Amino acid sequence: METINERVQFVVDQLFGGKAAELCRVAGIPASTLASIVGERQSKPSVDVLNKIYNAIADSEYSLLWLLTGNDEKMRSPRVRKTEPAAAVQRDTRPRIPMNAAAGAVSAALSGVKSEECEAMPIIYAFPQYNYTLFVKGDSMEPEFHSGDELACLQVTNNSFIQWGRYHVLDTAQGVVVKRIYDDGDYILCTSEASELYKPFRIHKREIYNIALVVGMLRRY
Repeated sequence: METINERVQFVVDQLFGGKAAELCRVAGIPASTLASIVGERQSKPSVDVLNKIYNAIADSEYSLLWLLTGNDEKMRSPRVRKTEPAAAVQRDTRPRIPMNAAAGAVSAALSGVKSEECEAMPIIYAFPQYNYTLFVKGDSMEPEFHSGDELACLQVTNNSFIQWGRYHVLDTAQGVVVKRIYDDGDYILCTSEASELYKPFRIHKREIYNIALVVGMLRRY
């Protein structure tokens, strides 16, 4: 573990059972920040982020010196972090975000700072891995999605992982939208299924706070 990025990944794997979301919750850092550190980007973590990560592992045998430099010979034996029962309950929930949420609500919910509008809902195990759910509002995505359908959404942590042409949820400066999306240079082209009623539109990438792939849907008849 020569790099600090490798040591942060070690913390995720050994102290949090490979659950990056749990480290984010305990440390109070956004999932996107951790993904940039241990993902393909391998960004160097800020001092503030490192302090939060260390505070999250302060009761383990790993020291701040080890986290920063890797040079503490006394801190080599892995130990799985023991969590309180309340933490286990927290891992079994995901935020449900309403479609009328203010811009940035998705990012706030995923960073562990729950928006007042978001509910903590039990995980729907029938779905693949997902980060949050939300209800569809309106008819722009019919017949694929109806108003009232609940969508399970998996956060996209890197633009290269966006599956162009599939349904995504965008947390934008204008609010939260569900659309089929396509790359358009500095913009993302958003299209509706009811194309005869709703024309395609573009959103500049810098005005998008969060992107998630729709991985599941529940329809209540």
